[in-house]
Amino acid sequence: MAGLVTALLALVVLVTGWVLYAHALRVDRLHRQVLGSRATLEAQLVHRAQAAAEIASLGLLDPASALLVSRAAHEALEAGGPLVDDGLDPEAETAAQVRSRAAAESDLSRVLRTVLSEPVRQELGQTEAGREALDRLDRSSYRLVIARRFHNTHVAQARQLRARTLVRVAHLAGHAPMPAALDMDDDVTPLPAADLVEDADPARETP
Repeated sequence: MAGLVTALLALVVLVTGWVLYAHALRVDRLHRQVLGSRATLEAQLVHRAQAAAEIASLGLLDPASALLVSRAAHEALEAGGPLVDDGLDPEAETAAQVRSRAAAESDLSRVLRTVLSEPVRQELGQTEAGREALDRLDRSSYRLVIARRFHNTHVAQARQLRARTLVRVAHLAGHAPMPAALDMDDDVTPLPAADLVEDADPARETP
């Protein structure tokens, strides 16, 4: 009888240990997926900013528009710090740097959808260089949206798993920070003509 009890206890310990180990592996895997998708997202942000800078340098935009796009693109490229202030990235930066980088990327999105209106896109499309540059920008912008979606999905999965009682009580995540989603404006869809007219209407300006 004692041997049976001992065997049962050993089995319980073995199963419990296996369950804890499996959950710990899953937490670690999800953290790695978050970092992997974040690296992909970083690359797509760089590609988009480079494509925007290329369009600004073609000499096909009016000087004011070219300056706006060039400045926004270079600010995005030069912004420092991790994209998300969750501590998962190797380098630790201040929250102010994180906000400034996310803001720089969002500013670039707003500049692109304002400057590259449909009429401007049609003008750019009249030259081979303009068409190729627009194509690179559109492809990088689309891939950026997909990359951010995958990143935030992995973050949601990791947070959901870490919220489980077993993971919290057993501290299976160790000292790893809680992953956070990236909240930024990545929409570069051209603004409707009516919105552009309203934005340019002096009567709408505050005295």
